Amino acid sequence: MIPIDEALRSLGLADSVRVLRVQSGYPAPRTVNLVLRRHAGRTLLFECSAARPDIRDEVLAALAAEGVRRLDALVITHCHGDHGGAAGIVSGIGRPEGERAPIFLHSAGYRFLTHPEASFLHETYEIFLARAHWGLIEYNALADRELVDHELRRRYRGFFAETPMRALSFVDHGQLPEGLLALHTPGHSHDCTFYFDEALGIAIPGDTLLTTGRPDDPSTHGFAIPIFTVAGQVYSMAFAAFLRTIRRLRRFFSEHEVRAVIPPHGAFAITEPIAWCSFAERYFETVYQTFRGGFLNDPRERWASRPFRARDLRPYLPTAGSHPISTASHGFGMLCLLADEGYLGLEEDPHTRQITFRMRELPPSDWLEARLAEKIGPLALLRGTR
Repeated sequence: MIPIDEALRSLGLADSVRVLRVQSGYPAPRTVNLVLRRHAGRTLLFECSAARPDIRDEVLAALAAEGVRRLDALVITHCHGDHGGAAGIVSGIGRPEGERAPIFLHSAGYRFLTHPEASFLHETYEIFLARAHWGLIEYNALADRELVDHELRRRYRGFFAETPMRALSFVDHGQLPEGLLALHTPGHSHDCTFYFDEALGIAIPGDTLLTTGRPDDPSTHGFAIPIFTVAGQVYSMAFAAFLRTIRRLRRFFSEHEVRAVIPPHGAFAITEPIAWCSFAERYFETVYQTFRGGFLNDPRERWASRPFRARDLRPYLPTAGSHPISTASHGFGMLCLLADEGYLGLEEDPHTRQITFRMRELPPSDWLEARLAEKIGPLALLRGTR
């Protein structure tokens, strides 16, 4: 991994690809990388950040500084506020009121744009529910007023601009700009999509592939694994989906010459993407072996013989290199999947909504390794034609 601007210069892409770093609206990461791609007479923008007025103005100013008067397409990797919130606004640059450039995204997340208030209310309730499931809070201890007027909710209000469905083009329905390949990469969210620019050899992965570190301190440079942002016991599906995503990406990188991956956060491009796959595999293997060999066999706690919650596992786990809550989501997803497979029992308290696990059978030592080694068929790649 090397600084993004340096990578683009070394690949001869500095004139055709520009990375605009703007506010994300989140406490961490604080910025998001918008990728402006000008090639063959067409101007595409990947990501657009949030619709909050100050962020919207920053995005529009950054595009104006690059001389962008009109977009031919806006491409969204997934419908979180810092990636797609301002889609309905940014896509209208240089067009008559009500007209927009095509907005390309996966259909699994579009309601955040068509019905932002209702979707936002639902999403933030699920954040509280996830914290309860992990054992961090008791759901019934939160009053209705606290749930509605919680700081967490206020922080993210106004991230999405309402955008009619008729302005959207769904990549999973075969609608994609010419010259792009799309690969569905769920895990971080249901709608995560990885895009590859065939002409330029660059990939825009959304929050699936991440890097961390300060450019001036090589000791901080590294890869990261994103948080899983699904809800409830569906975390088991997110965990399994992300393992499949790692396998899909390893295969994609072995079959396509990806010159650089430009992550949405941080300062570094990934120039050897197979190395990220190896990192991700090692990380999840370590999480599993720590659970099986360290957590369950802790003689002080005897977790193998008494009920435990996901929060009890957190002190044992390695970090994913990013936000501390990321690893908590991975551990909970793993526990739920082990419960799905019958190795653990799972009970949810109807009042606190906390989930308690209990050992039924020790899972095999190669359980995670076998999942990562499962064969996959041909990649379901979507190719742009419009």
